Amino acid sequence: MRRIYPRYRQASTGEKRCILDEFCANCGYHRKYAIRLLNGPPPGPRPVRTQRRRSVIYGPQLISILKAVWEAADYPWSMRLKALLPEWMPWIRRHFRLTPKLEGQLLGISARSIDYRLRPSKRSRPSPLGSGVTAGPAILPTTQPLKTTAAVLNEQDEAI
Repeated sequence: MRRIYPRYRQASTGEKRCILDEFCANCGYHRKYAIRLLNGPPPGPRPVRTQRRRSVIYGPQLISILKAVWEAADYPWSMRLKALLPEWMPWIRRHFRLTPKLEGQLLGISARSIDYRLRPSKRSRPSPLGSGVTAGPAILPTTQPLKTTAAVLNEQDEAI
């Protein structure tokens, strides 16, 4: 492969056909696979790909401010918290040291980013709705009587 590769790259179309026939016969590759090998990157060790990571936009200071406002505002959901942030800016300025950059980031953060950043805090907090257990069907008739459509129609007939 190392010897054929440079020869194949410099050859004309007719020469490439002969080189390809020879390469397929010697290596036992299918023709299309051989074409992909010879038209691909040069043989040899491949460079190690490093995984690119996104840079951090919202630092820990901004997240702690956001968490404090979220707790002080009685845990609103992210859309409402985003709408409340401009109204809470005087309180934030009194309690935290805000730089203009940090203030811009705080006012510019999206609701989805707020959800993502506050997720660990939301999971550790108990549910405000309680255990999630509701009353069974046996309690319904005792709390409020059900009116069927027939009963409603009878009442209307009596009123007429």
